[in-house]
Amino acid sequence: MARILVVDDSEDVRLALATILEDAGYEIIEASDGSQVPDMVAEHRPDLVLLDVAMPKVNGFETLRNMKADKATSDIPVLMVTAKGRPEDLSLARSLGARDFISKPWADGEVELRVGWVLESAARAAR
Repeated sequence: MARILVVDDSEDVRLALATILEDAGYEIIEASDGSQVPDMVAEHRPDLVLLDVAMPKVNGFETLRNMKADKATSDIPVLMVTAKGRPEDLSLARSLGARDFISKPWADGEVELRVGWVLESAARAAR
């Protein structure tokens, strides 16, 4: 079972994502800000991180930049989650190493589809 770290400052969004992903058979851990990610990743070693863009202390882009710069976490795939979804945000996230985006609000089945795709592609790359 894959372990997924869901990072979002909104408790409602974390709950919604956790419910969807737990129902799909994933183990979920949660953080409310990018500042918590280094400790959570070190402790739980997730297979995937779902990372909100807009957070008050450390935003998603900075968190992604830090993860990809650290040899210990650079190989963990990241899916950005955002209400913005502007082309320049997509471009920046991809240039920093994000695999894909999930836009808020998401369509039925979209979270499971994108998460499954990223985990499968990461597993293929690791073989």
